[in-house]
Parts: sequence; C-alpha cells; structure tokens
Amino acid sequence: FEREFADHHGAEHALAVTNGTHALELALQVLGVGPGTEVIVPAFTFISSSQAVQRLGAVTVPVDVDPHTYNIDPAAVAAAVTPRTKVIMPVHMAGLMADMDALAKISADNGVLLLQDAAHAHGARWRGNRVGELGSIATFSFQNG
Repeated sequence: FEREFADHHGAEHALAVTNGTHALELALQVLGVGPGTEVIVPAFTFISSSQAVQRLGAVTVPVDVDPHTYNIDPAAVAAAVTPRTKVIMPVHMAGLMADMDALAKISADNGVLLLQDAAHAHGARWRGNRVGELGSIATFSFQNG
C-alpha cells in the first residue's frame, strides 16, 4: 500500500500511520517543531492542524485564507513569519491546492519549512506536479471528509 500510494502521488516514500492527526504530528517532529517554535496554519481548517502543533508544545499561528479557494493566503503568511517560525502548513481544501509557488518562495526567502496537510488532496496536482513532487512533506488522511 505504501509503495503504491507514494507512486500515485509522485513521492519517493510513504509511511502509513494511525490517522491524519498522527501523520501531522510525526511530520512536525521530523521537521524539528517543538517548544519555542511557531507553525503558520490557515484559520479555516480542521482542528488537527492546530492540535498537532500544540501537542508538541509549539505555537499555532492562524492566518487568513483566500475567500475564493479557502486555502491559506500567501500574503497573510508572509506577514506572519517571525524569527520563531519553523513551518508553514498549507491545508489543501476540497481538492484545491494552495498556491505552492508563492508559499515555496516565502519558505525559501525566510528559511522556513513547508508541510502540506493534503488530507483533502488525494491525487491533486499543482501546475502539473503531484503533491509528492513539490519538495516538501505531505500528510494525508482517509477520514470521510
């Protein structure tokens, strides 16, 4: 299953865990999130995006979303980055992917990592690239949403 799922999303590897919340928490740990760090998340998302950050003792920084796509607003992300920001977590909503070009630029310009919450993005593409081809960790969920 893991091999086929990775191949379907253009990723080198996949790891199955108990649920999407656990996947987020594990990915955040791998990226070094913990006490004293901040993670930028969209204000419109499932509670797990925030809970995974908080369980690690980090601070969730919610930012506004684009009212047309309900995805995280890159301008709001750029305004929210501080020296304590460790990760930007776009949550791809209802199969629509966040503006990964703009977020990748913010990430590179500020030395901040990207973690995609792709629970709603199975098989989605951004400008022809699959989720796993975008150069950052992506987590998924098989929750009914």
